[in-house]
Amino acid sequence: DYNVIAVVTQPDKEVGRKHILTKCPVKVMAEENNIKVFQPVKLKDSYEEILKVNPDVIITCAYGQMLNEEFINYPKYKTINVHASILPKLRGGAPIERAIMENFEETGITIMRTDKGMDSGDIITSKSIIIEESDTGESLREKLSLLGADLLIETLPSIFDGTCKYIKQNDEEKTFAKIITKEDE
Repeated sequence: DYNVIAVVTQPDKEVGRKHILTKCPVKVMAEENNIKVFQPVKLKDSYEEILKVNPDVIITCAYGQMLNEEFINYPKYKTINVHASILPKLRGGAPIERAIMENFEETGITIMRTDKGMDSGDIITSKSIIIEESDTGESLREKLSLLGADLLIETLPSIFDGTCKYIKQNDEEKTFAKIITKEDE
């Protein structure tokens, strides 16, 4: 059982033709559970305020902003990322969509230690799943979110007790998952 002391998420966004300002599901869940929420436009401009909550670990997932080294290394257990591919394949912002577009037979989740590069930190653990013929970006995202949550909960004890192994990524095998453009869609 872990005590979540704060959530950092993107600012609320206007949605639909009426441009209704909408909270993301992470913010809604945090507010329902009385968890402090930070929504910086640029993390680099306000990370010091976030660090004042003194986290033991920072966990990121699909955050979409580069993190500076002070932020990454501040917590006792550093910063951990839950990434939606089997690294070093598909580093970057659209690994789910690119796995489908590139006809991968499988993908998965990697729990990794964050460094200053883009998804280039040491791998702690990973788990694969098959991409079904019927999978869409939405269905695969749902499967990976559940897998990621389970794998993170399985992995955290080894991070905290120091028994996890950090495996350097093979940069010769790296590929990138560039953000999807309108032309790609």
